[in-house]
Amino acid sequence: MTAEEYRALLDVDFNNVKIEDLTDIRKIKIDKNQPQSKRQAQFLKQVGNPYMLRRGSMMIKVSFANNGLSMEQAFENLLLNV
Repeated sequence: MTAEEYRALLDVDFNNVKIEDLTDIRKIKIDKNQPQSKRQAQFLKQVGNPYMLRRGSMMIKVSFANNGLSMEQAFENLLLNV
């Protein structure tokens, strides 16, 4: 994906999404024995939009603070907690 495609996903608003169209994060299965790049690919393939997902009946929008972490570091932290 290009940076522009990621930005477009980030710009998706709750008002434009139906909860049933979002992936429930509890159903995502990641093989923790795989290297990080493969785990990232598994996550992205299953979730679709990594910034908009759900947990049960709760919609979640993921964003990152401007605290010095790179997108890659923040994404890795997210994957480590799935």
